[in-house]
Amino acid sequence: MSKIRTPPPWVLRTLASLGERCKIARKARSLTQAQLASLADVGTSTIYAVEGGNDGVSIGNFMKILHALDQLEQFEEILDPSRDPMITEFAVRKLSPGSSHAP
Repeated sequence: MSKIRTPPPWVLRTLASLGERCKIARKARSLTQAQLASLADVGTSTIYAVEGGNDGVSIGNFMKILHALDQLEQFEEILDPSRDPMITEFAVRKLSPGSSHAP
């Protein structure tokens, strides 16, 4: 029997913050939870779960909600390689003279 694990506090805080921002975005558009659910093609319980910071919402459903709120482009910025300094450092190491991968 597998044990259900509680997410770390920082995950719960982030989810709560995202949920609150989703609720604000919905209300700014004068949408009810039911209306947003219909626009996003998800259940009202999914909107309730997102806004409540629930960790069980699928990333696909979250993306559908962002799309319905016309905010999906913000999601696309997550892990953008051009904004990740570690990717730049990695590229410099791999392409620098003496690297086995240098041209």
